[in-house]
Amino acid sequence: MPRYRYQQAPGERIHAATFRGTPEEFAAELARDWRAGGRTPDVRVWTGPITEPPAATAR
Repeated sequence: MPRYRYQQAPGERIHAATFRGTPEEFAAELARDWRAGGRTPDVRVWTGPITEPPAATAR
C-alpha cells in the first residue's frame, strides 16, 4: 500500500498514512471527512518530499 504525507489545511500538522488508492482518491476522502466534521478542508497530499508540489489537492 502506498504511503502518503498529507496536510488537511494550511497551518495544520503534516501527517503520514497508508492508503490503497491514488493520491487524488486519498485527498478526496480526507476532504470529505473534514467537511462531515464541520471543518473547511484544503487538503494537500504528497507522494515524495514535501518540498515538492503536492501530488493531489482537494477542497
